[in-house]
Amino acid sequence: MGPSTSGGDAGRVPDGEGVGRVANGRGAGRAANGGDPGRTADGGVLKLSSLAAVPGTVSAGTAGVPGTLAGTVMVPRTFAGAPPLDSRPAGTLAGTVAGTAGDRVYWLDPEGLPIASAQFEGRVLAGGGEIWAVGAGRARRLTAPGQLGEAVELPGLDQCAVEGERLWWTSKRDTALRGGPKEVDLESSERGGMIVCAGSLWVSVAGGLLRVSAWSGEPRRFVRAPEGPVPFLVCANGVVAGAGHDLFALAPAAGAPLRVISLGLASPPALMIAAGKHVWAFPADRSQALIVSL
Repeated sequence: MGPSTSGGDAGRVPDGEGVGRVANGRGAGRAANGGDPGRTADGGVLKLSSLAAVPGTVSAGTAGVPGTLAGTVMVPRTFAGAPPLDSRPAGTLAGTVAGTAGDRVYWLDPEGLPIASAQFEGRVLAGGGEIWAVGAGRARRLTAPGQLGEAVELPGLDQCAVEGERLWWTSKRDTALRGGPKEVDLESSERGGMIVCAGSLWVSVAGGLLRVSAWSGEPRRFVRAPEGPVPFLVCANGVVAGAGHDLFALAPAAGAPLRVISLGLASPPALMIAAGKHVWAFPADRSQALIVSL
């Protein structure tokens, strides 16, 4: 199915719901580790620059829509039905939502209010049931509210993708892919988006997609694509989707050929987010989204 909008405000991203209330400047919260993490040092309202969530936050049957920040989803107020942090099994991040602002990582409660924080300047990324804080040349995994794991050095960091406790990454200094069971020479210094999907790591390069086994680290068959490298790769319910001027989609498990879906945009989208079996492509010139069913 091709891209669609419902007209009027249907394509607009809702404001003021769920975790978006913090990013949009409402509801400074309380802190489990002291202080008032909902406000900045100068007294202004906390504004998050990135968000990431682990599945389990949203109860079954709750509809979610992409948020205004890359890789995020906002949900209605029934989001508050998530189990409290102290009732979840030890050692799991299920139901965790985290964001970054300034030089800190914030853990958010079901209302989207900060409950704990730790010092780290960068962004948060989620994948495989884990959340990582990634900054300039280093990353740390979120282990518990207010706690970060040991730092992993990432000299010259270019792109990275989270797969649970594993962080795949490339450096601007060479063509190696690191973080897996073995280093892999991608033999390409021109790279775009990177994502883990359907048991493989996918990297957008000139002419298509490089595929590496997420289990063994062995390179797999090169998949040709109409554009590349493209800035956005997402995993939508096991389907790899990428976007340049148009969108292309590949379902590796089904063995179906790569499909190209015209977006009808004058320029590439400024943002692309996967939400269930749909991809939302946000044009740079208007506050609407093209919704593509995969």
